[in-house]
Amino acid sequence: MRRFYKEDLSEHSTRVDIAGEEFYHLKKVLRLAPGASVFLFNGKGLELSGKIDEVGKTSASVIVEGSSRGERESPLNFVLLQALLKGDRPEFIIQKATELGIKEVCFYSTSRTIPRVSSDKEASRQARWKKAAIEAAKQCGRTVLPEINFAPDLKGALKGHDDNLKLLLWEKDGAVGLKEALKGARGKSGVSVLVGPEGGLSPGEAAEAIGAGFVKAGLGPRILRAETAALAIMSIVQHAQGDLG
Repeated sequence: MRRFYKEDLSEHSTRVDIAGEEFYHLKKVLRLAPGASVFLFNGKGLELSGKIDEVGKTSASVIVEGSSRGERESPLNFVLLQALLKGDRPEFIIQKATELGIKEVCFYSTSRTIPRVSSDKEASRQARWKKAAIEAAKQCGRTVLPEINFAPDLKGALKGHDDNLKLLLWEKDGAVGLKEALKGARGKSGVSVLVGPEGGLSPGEAAEAIGAGFVKAGLGPRILRAETAALAIMSIVQHAQGDLG
């Protein structure tokens, strides 16, 4: 059954109007007609079922028939701290993080971060990131959108993870194997993983992360691209500690 995002959906909703991009998807892409059954979700855990009643020129109306009780959220509190990457790779990471049940993705800038976004374009970037999460949630069946944040520097990204196991992905000497590192998750509220930018963290930035309690952990003998490392660590940790597999 097709799913549509409606941010202001509530448990008291009985008739819901779908407009904007969601309406375009319903009418122009999927060509749904009155009588079609759909799911509506608000990105905060609520999902309702219903049938399309009317399809107009600018909006469609859905009559709510019931609620969905599907439980699709991972029990693992996984936070991905990802250095900002070029192009559309942040959207790729958000898409995969959503599918894999990640609770939060926080992008951050470093001395080697290439993308620089002016403050007047920050709103449009946040809108693109949210859209990527919504599209992925519609596809994978999640009812909760991951929290997507941006920290202007590494120091900001390192704050607030003291209840979690804190790992720093490290491709050089001195890293423990990931299997061994994950033993430290016992008794913790979750896992926070720091992934560096293209070219890696500077020695000073790595020292700052270690000083904040992050433990260097490796993913094997090969050097992975930043987005590959992010996808790999999310999959492995969700398999070991979450609900994947």
